[in-house]
Amino acid sequence: MRIHRLIPLYALTALLVIAPLSYAADDPEQAVIGNWLVQSRDGIIGITRADDGTYQGRIVGGTDNTRLDTRNPDPAKRQNLLLGTVIMTGLRYSGHGEWTGGRVYDPDSGNSYHLHMQLVDDTHLRLRGYILLPLFGRNENWTRYTGTTMDLSKPVG
Repeated sequence: MRIHRLIPLYALTALLVIAPLSYAADDPEQAVIGNWLVQSRDGIIGITRADDGTYQGRIVGGTDNTRLDTRNPDPAKRQNLLLGTVIMTGLRYSGHGEWTGGRVYDPDSGNSYHLHMQLVDDTHLRLRGYILLPLFGRNENWTRYTGTTMDLSKPVG
């Protein structure tokens, strides 16, 4: 029988398929990918890698998934739903669990800011939105969202 000669070939093939997958899971650059609950606990942002290799964040859920982008500086966009809106763009991994060079749109004010993002640990993300220099900005802490529904109940208090 020739089956025993094929076993090493199957083992090698399995190794070649599994090894890159485990590497991708351990890749610190991609550790930020996933869903994040914003500090106010009323929105979920899904962070993905864009086609150009940068990272972006899109509103994927929240307490009011019918909310419109009423404060958008572009009057033509004020009737658009916030759900599905890309609010973070252009982030590049700069090493040591940090992403820089991005922009973030704040739908509560309609303003956009420069963005620096740091993965504190597997479940906590710190963002700093700022104007001109990081000194002139504010931090926000997000928590990895592992829930199954994108419809959040309104925060108490």
